[in-house]
Amino acid sequence: MTVNKHLTGKVAIITGGSRGIGAAIAIKLAELGANVAINYVSSATGAEEVAKQVRAHGVQAITIQADVSQEKEVSDMFETLMREFGRLDIAVSNSGIEYFADHSEVTGADIDRVFGVNVKGQYFVAQQAYKYMADYGRVMLTSSISAVKGVPRHAVYAASKSAVQGMTKCLAVDFGSRNITVNCIAAGGVKTDMYDENSAEYIPDGDKMTPEQIETMLSKWSPLGRVGLPEDVSNIAALIASPESQWLTGQTFQACGGAYMV
Repeated sequence: MTVNKHLTGKVAIITGGSRGIGAAIAIKLAELGANVAINYVSSATGAEEVAKQVRAHGVQAITIQADVSQEKEVSDMFETLMREFGRLDIAVSNSGIEYFADHSEVTGADIDRVFGVNVKGQYFVAQQAYKYMADYGRVMLTSSISAVKGVPRHAVYAASKSAVQGMTKCLAVDFGSRNITVNCIAAGGVKTDMYDENSAEYIPDGDKMTPEQIETMLSKWSPLGRVGLPEDVSNIAALIASPESQWLTGQTFQACGGAYMV
């Protein structure tokens, strides 16, 4: 099958790109012709493995370490990107941390940590993207279906992801004069390594469920009868990145296979 390389010559940065959904998006955009910068916070090995898969599509790839909750590190990351590639067309703010806790156990420090990455970090990425991005660029932020559906022990995380949806609408207005679109992908029920790590946390009481049991349960939530895969989300990112999506901005795309929506 011939792939339409409509992103040839474009440059994308993916935060949290060393695994899971971020890795899938990096590889998908490379398949479409984009050069890719892969951000990671701790897994240099994982980021380099993704970079190898990106380069296999005949494009360039670099890895950049940065903690997106730290404003200076985000600024330095984008400066590195511009030194290496000289332009920016697509920014995918994928970094995030999951957080489950009983409401009585949450501390101010917990809230600061979650919001530091999931809200501040995404704002810093969008802020720097606007500074360097070519007109008609694409900014994608990351939310979650938990922002619109109550999940046990998930209030702080859901609040952080709800904030991103509001941020998306406002930044779409702020960035519109340069024809830069700002959209949000709210994934849910996607099977990644984070999904496996946190699967037991979905059940607040009683016996812990295995990842296999969680997958069976989540499959029943979708009319399509299965859980999502990282590639399902990367295909949505590819749609948003395409030239045909110029009239889509300020939107949150619920990437959840119809779970909670029907």
